[in-house]
Order: sequence, then structure tokens, then C-alpha cells
Amino acid sequence: MLTNTAQLKGVTIRTTDGEMGTVEQFYFDDETWAIRYLTVETGGWLGGRQVLISPFSVVQADWQARRLDVALTKKQVQNSPDIDTHLPVSRQHEAAYLGYYGYPYYWGGPYLWGPAFYPAGLAVPADCLHGGDGG
Repeated sequence: MLTNTAQLKGVTIRTTDGEMGTVEQFYFDDETWAIRYLTVETGGWLGGRQVLISPFSVVQADWQARRLDVALTKKQVQNSPDIDTHLPVSRQHEAAYLGYYGYPYYWGGPYLWGPAFYPAGLAVPADCLHGGDGG
């Protein structure tokens, strides 16, 4: 399903343990124009810190409720590598971010998302979705 990014701005992001914040902006791949990351405004929860969320983490979209559910905890997001969301994301920052969450590097294969055309096409082991929490 195609969705205009203007419709995604302001959508609530919900982690497995509560609401995290709202979608503010998007990072696009400069060659394919695929959305690589959502920037999320955390409000008072993390002192207004903006964080990056990968489409890999999205497990469900509820368009009527204007909510995206992600397979992350607030603690994972809080402890994630700090990335200045006002600057381009370097490959080094991406490697640290993807490594923290246990996501595969999308630039390692011939397709847009590594071995698949889009994140849902990848078989990411369940234990990789819970990386970065010390276990």
C-alpha cells in the first residue's frame, strides 16, 4: 500500500511498553528514495530528544488510530546510539545503529534492503529484534 509521507507526519509510535513519540521527518535513500528511517520526536519522555526508527522495527500500522507499533522497548530506544537527526546519517552511524538493534546492513546485497526488496521480505531472527538490551 502506498502512503504519502505527509500522512505519516504526526503518527504515534508505540513500543512494546507504551507510546514513544510522534513521527516528525524521514530519511530517504538518496539513490532509491526508499524511507530508511523515521525521526521520532520523543517529547518529555527523553527530554525532547529525537531518535531514529528503522522500518525494520515496524510490526503493525493502524491507520485509523494513526499509530505504528514497533518491536522495540523504550529502554532499547533510550540506550540507542545518539545520532544528530539534523544532519545526514553517515554510513558509520548507520553501522552502529543497525549493529545495536541487530539489523542487517541493507547496503550489503544487490537489493534495496539487502537480500530483499523491502524490510518485510527479510527473515530477521526474533533474537535480533531484541538486540541492544544487554542480552
